[in-house]
Amino acid sequence: MKNTRNAKIARNVALFYFTLAGFCQSLHAQSEIRLRLMHETVIVVSLMADQQGPFDFVLDTGTDTSIVDPSLARQLSLASLGHVELNAVTGAKTLNRSSLRTLAAGSAHAENVEVLIQDLAELRQVDSHIQGIAGQNFLARFNYLLDYRKHTLRLEADHEVRDAIEGDSVPMERSENMLLVTTEAQSSGRAKLRLLLDSGANLVLLTRAPSQAVDAASQQGWVGTSSNGQAGIKGGRVRELTVGSQQFRDIAVAVPAPQPSDADRVEDGLLPMALFKAVYVNNREGFVMFNPRPKKQ
Repeated sequence: MKNTRNAKIARNVALFYFTLAGFCQSLHAQSEIRLRLMHETVIVVSLMADQQGPFDFVLDTGTDTSIVDPSLARQLSLASLGHVELNAVTGAKTLNRSSLRTLAAGSAHAENVEVLIQDLAELRQVDSHIQGIAGQNFLARFNYLLDYRKHTLRLEADHEVRDAIEGDSVPMERSENMLLVTTEAQSSGRAKLRLLLDSGANLVLLTRAPSQAVDAASQQGWVGTSSNGQAGIKGGRVRELTVGSQQFRDIAVAVPAPQPSDADRVEDGLLPMALFKAVYVNNREGFVMFNPRPKKQ
């Protein structure tokens, strides 16, 4: 489904929730979009494509280019703009490249969104309504608040969301359209890790080098296999993972088997957005706010 750089493992107070829900209701209603969660972490929203729809898209911050299923491409009469060669674990794939004139979520829209046309049969087996994946080339054009408890996505028109919340602003690094945040992991050792903020992951994933630095891999052994039948994923735990002011203790992680592409990675692994109750992403100013609070009047 994704190229090698974006490959990943399979999809993992109450007071805070009610106050956040109350503050969200006070904001402009047109920018709020209902979402549903598939397997508790995969975000699905209804989007308008080329003024048609709505169509169900997965929102995925771990994917660069957006994707549409061939059935939707035919419905929208998308023209081919060339081909892209992708090297995946299962082998090389040649995909058609095209473009949507507009892709809209509620009142917010983006123009000229490049898409790859790829069979989404695996996703559609789980949910037959899914017809595309909205990646970073769509999401990076907006500031947004993702609320897992309320099941809403709020795309910011100006700075109305930022002005209504408070919390620690964690600097966000953009590299090849990926959202990277610096974390600190500690087991028997300590390491600073640059993790890709991923709305599609359900488990922290660490590449082999940083996982060894913090002794993340326990004696659980290999818990997954790759497509060629060889051991692929090793389970483990990190005693403490800190992201801004948020701290997770004894957190489960996955450590994939080394791949030739590891040397080209800029990230040390994946950080699931679903670890948090809500996430505010400010692409304009380059920061993330985890579990924001309503601003005191």
